[in-house]
Amino acid sequence: MTPRTGSAQPKSDGFLRVLGRGDVLALAFGAMIGFGWVVLTSDFIRAAGPGGAALAFAVGGVVVALVGLCYAELVSAMPHAGGEHVYGLRALGIRA
Repeated sequence: MTPRTGSAQPKSDGFLRVLGRGDVLALAFGAMIGFGWVVLTSDFIRAAGPGGAALAFAVGGVVVALVGLCYAELVSAMPHAGGEHVYGLRALGIRA
């Protein structure tokens, strides 16, 4: 196998186009709306005051710990690469 034959290089048609225009639009819109909480975090903290901000971070830490425990259980039950995609496929099926 020589470098000139090109047999060692991947095919140019290795990827399939699976996202349509509507899918890309939904993904972009969701990313814009979903990022809003990051931009508005300082406003939330300012409105809550120091005590409210500390309480919110404590409650958020407990919620994140519970989510981490759920992921730990899912990883031990389904040790496949893909994370949320594998879990969603298993829970909701191929149509969702």
